Amino acid sequence: MSINHQSIINNEKNDLQLNQSRVPDLPARLGKVGRSVYSQLLHRLANYNGEIYPLHVGDTYLPPAVSMSMIDQVENTAWRAHRYTQVRGHQALTQRVVEWLSERQGMPVQEDEVLITGGGTAGLSALVGALLMPDDELLLLAPYWPLMAGATRLHGAKPVAVPFFQESLTIAQGIERLNQALSPKTKALYINTPNNPTGEVLDKKWLSALVDWASEKGLWVISDEVYDLFCYEGEHQYTRPLDPKRVISAFSMSKAFGMAGYRCAILQGPPEVLSATEKVLTNALYSAATPGQLAAHLALSEQGLNWAKDASVAYQKVGREAAKRLGVPEPQGSTFLFIDVSKEVAKGSTFESEQGGVDRLLEACVDRGLLLAPGSAFGPYPQHLRLCFTAAEPEVVLRGVDILVELLGR
Repeated sequence: MSINHQSIINNEKNDLQLNQSRVPDLPARLGKVGRSVYSQLLHRLANYNGEIYPLHVGDTYLPPAVSMSMIDQVENTAWRAHRYTQVRGHQALTQRVVEWLSERQGMPVQEDEVLITGGGTAGLSALVGALLMPDDELLLLAPYWPLMAGATRLHGAKPVAVPFFQESLTIAQGIERLNQALSPKTKALYINTPNNPTGEVLDKKWLSALVDWASEKGLWVISDEVYDLFCYEGEHQYTRPLDPKRVISAFSMSKAFGMAGYRCAILQGPPEVLSATEKVLTNALYSAATPGQLAAHLALSEQGLNWAKDASVAYQKVGREAAKRLGVPEPQGSTFLFIDVSKEVAKGSTFESEQGGVDRLLEACVDRGLLLAPGSAFGPYPQHLRLCFTAAEPEVVLRGVDILVELLGR
């Protein structure tokens, strides 16, 4: 039997051309990471002409503590705001942060315990990259800030939700839940107080118990404290003084001083952890934007603290009124309400959903110009909604709240 060599050559050429036309697959882990947890329904606004109530994203209606005009006035050759700073942050800002945190936490803070990052999201993502290996697990007290779970998946690790807030747990019950979620792969515990999305605040007794448990289990503690200046009942309890060798804390200029667009935040932790995090940042973001660092330097002052105090009073007032109208507990801190709508989306209800979630209710809200975040973004909460009561002027927020009250029949 003769061999058709030309046919073999042609087949090989076709295979080569086919391979040359293909591109590699994207990493599978990216399929677990969403681009945005809020925007699935925004297309429904295309034909809407009424007032918009953008209560789905955590932001502020207030002018920032430091304006761009103030930055322009202060910027000088010493700062050179058009140039890079050290990855660790501008020296003047680092020194200001050390003074600020030392005073607020009642303990000495060293410069090598501070790292300036291009926003809290970038900083916490880099921290996860420094602490966790692929397949490691991070316990998140839930409901939690959504991008923390996303950052964990981005680095190939696994976020593990531990239902905690709005559960009226005793300390013993909370610790038992952590024990049930613990595995040999667990490397860290994530705590967020004041909490996004529930508005709950953990006191010293709770935080001490959580940090002690993490110490007993040999875990890192990531303490997200970006709403530290917005506690409406009592004082914020800083976590790092409870165990400085184990706790890494995050603070944000976005939340504290209404400067989300300037992208500047602070990580405070053990020097060896921050050195590792700096390596991640160097190869991902490099230094935080210098104008944002200059704004932070100006805000970490009596001027910025007064802004935050005034903002806290205004935030608390509208938060209380929104909670009253919705019939939910008042927020203890942060800028959010986390609303259980399980009755309104239950089987046989107006907004019953085939998936058992809030999709039909969210569609009805969007059709009235009201934007809210689905509870599923914050953990295993498919029948909850998150509302930010500072994302628009108070009168706009309350008009949006009234629409939700009407839809829910409350």
